[in-house]
Amino acid sequence: MGFIVEQAVSLPIMGVPMPKYPKAPLILCHLPYFAWPHDERLAFQDGLCTMSTSMVTIFTWALVTGLAMGKSTLTLWQAVSMSLLVFAGTAQLAALPLIALGLPIWTILITAFVVNLRFVIFSIGMQAHFCSLPLWRRATLGYFTADFGYLMYTSRHPEAHPPEESATARRSRIAFMYGLTCGNWSIWQLGSLLGIALAGKIPQSWGLEFAGTLALIAIIVPMLDRAAARWAAGVAALVAVLSMSLPYKLNIVLAIIAAIVVGIVSDRRPKDPQTNSVGEGD
Repeated sequence: MGFIVEQAVSLPIMGVPMPKYPKAPLILCHLPYFAWPHDERLAFQDGLCTMSTSMVTIFTWALVTGLAMGKSTLTLWQAVSMSLLVFAGTAQLAALPLIALGLPIWTILITAFVVNLRFVIFSIGMQAHFCSLPLWRRATLGYFTADFGYLMYTSRHPEAHPPEESATARRSRIAFMYGLTCGNWSIWQLGSLLGIALAGKIPQSWGLEFAGTLALIAIIVPMLDRAAARWAAGVAALVAVLSMSLPYKLNIVLAIIAAIVVGIVSDRRPKDPQTNSVGEGD
């Protein structure tokens, strides 16, 4: 009997040889992650662990966003659907007062688009890294990729196609991105849905919005490691404060546009002549 079971386990399925003693149940061996090679699974886990370092910040902001949706004019299922489908805290917070005022849908969509313009910049920067993937996988990554995922990935992999990168390293790099995005999405949805559920029980006096702001500053400031990023952040903060009196949170829209323009202009400035001369001498 033992011989028969051993042979059955080692039989190939669909032409693919199966491990003699699979570590996961047989039905899972053809699913994503479980069917990946060991290196890719480790890279995915590395992405999850890396994203977990920002778990408190993401969860706090998601909780605040969920509370705002739960206390708004949205029904329970509308709030849950917005959390799952939109997955963009800034756009959600910007859209809520517009929805409460009953403004036309095109106004809400334009506001959400402008607020999320930074994701267009993210997509342009990430396109070269994942251009080899099928369209549906790139579209899926586009939905799951948020601020922290973009920052953490580009910090770890600044070059899209390093000349010494092997095919195995490329697949591990992609798996690392999957880990970042899955971790970010899971933490966000947990906090957002919890906020929606507890909207009627958590008082405003707890000051969660301020706690979320402090946590976000503590994470973002160390990531401003380039002059262009520091200029963009400084100008955005200044514009947001000076235009705070504008209605419908338009100061956020102006701050984002100003940051994008300043960041692009700063990146296009001529490089240091000393740096260029060193590069030419090499």
